[in-house]
Amino acid sequence: MSRLALAAGLIAALAACSQQPVLSGMAANAFDRQTLLSGELLDLPLPQAAEAELLAVNDDMRAFLAAHVPPGASSKQRVEAILAAILDDGLRLDYNLFQTLTAEEAFYSRQGNCMSFTSLFVALARESGLRVRFQEVEVPPSWESQGDTWMYNKHINAVVDLHGSSIMIDFAREPFDSDFRRRLLDDDEALARYHNNVGVHHMTAGQTARAFTHFSTALQLSPRTGYFWTNLGSLYRRADLELAAESAYLTAIEVSRDAAGMSNLARLYRHQGRDAAATYYEEKVELFRRKNPYYLHNLATEAYAAGDYELAVQRARSAIRRDRSQHEFHRLLGLAYVRLGKVERASDAFESARERAVDELQRGTYNRKLSLLANL
Repeated sequence: MSRLALAAGLIAALAACSQQPVLSGMAANAFDRQTLLSGELLDLPLPQAAEAELLAVNDDMRAFLAAHVPPGASSKQRVEAILAAILDDGLRLDYNLFQTLTAEEAFYSRQGNCMSFTSLFVALARESGLRVRFQEVEVPPSWESQGDTWMYNKHINAVVDLHGSSIMIDFAREPFDSDFRRRLLDDDEALARYHNNVGVHHMTAGQTARAFTHFSTALQLSPRTGYFWTNLGSLYRRADLELAAESAYLTAIEVSRDAAGMSNLARLYRHQGRDAAATYYEEKVELFRRKNPYYLHNLATEAYAAGDYELAVQRARSAIRRDRSQHEFHRLLGLAYVRLGKVERASDAFESARERAVDELQRGTYNRKLSLLANL
């Protein structure tokens, strides 16, 4: 899936305040936000905001539009023409998870991730007179590795406002589920996610100064996005500035209870031998995960693969209690019941999965399973 990235610790990531505990061995937040963003801790000059015209359109792009969008086309026809032009008829974009590009860069390089594709679409669509906005989507968690860094992926797409309705444009590699939670972003928030991604790429390449410039720019644009602070903490940790890393992680937790920040902070404390503080945050992360239905579904999948079908049922049911809308959760429950020989319960689970299927192909798959079970 084309995604935003969020960096976690040496795990790292690409796109109401809780009070901190008083524990033995835990220091107070050593540096305030201004100091963390000043550059002085890394012996860097005060950073200037990184320049990026995320949605700039040039004459070549205008000529491309003119060649592919018929004059007088309706709003819906313009959307369809632009999509056909950038995916099939003209650019034939190639997906690359680790390339976060501006609209102009994606136009010329003909590659990028979902941030790149979405930015190109938004820029061209707005140039054609359409009203388009960015949207962040809460997708099931997935991870990618790059060198010694693990990246937790986030997803972004676009929404086109039509007369009395809207169209969602999504460049995901996997099928999109309409039950995913979504939030519209303003242009500054989208630009912040672009800079965060570019910062992660520079950080994994060992380019500390460039990474810092992009992280600080992202945080100036969107200071209450917790995982941006977590990524900044990861940069400090790589530079062996553990007090600064701790402060950045604590800030991530303060502004949005960021789970990646908690996980990285726990690792840092464990590394330092501050076991009580490490255990506290490990337990917080585990509690957070146990409330996350996707995490519980992953645990259920692992139990099923290991042949522990009772445990798979238990974990799948826990996931469903937290989110009944995901057909995959019911499907896995049905598969586990089949392995346990509980045919009626399996049928109920597959029926629930069929009711929540997002297309006819999925419904057909569940119909076949139900037919087989009926024969049993």
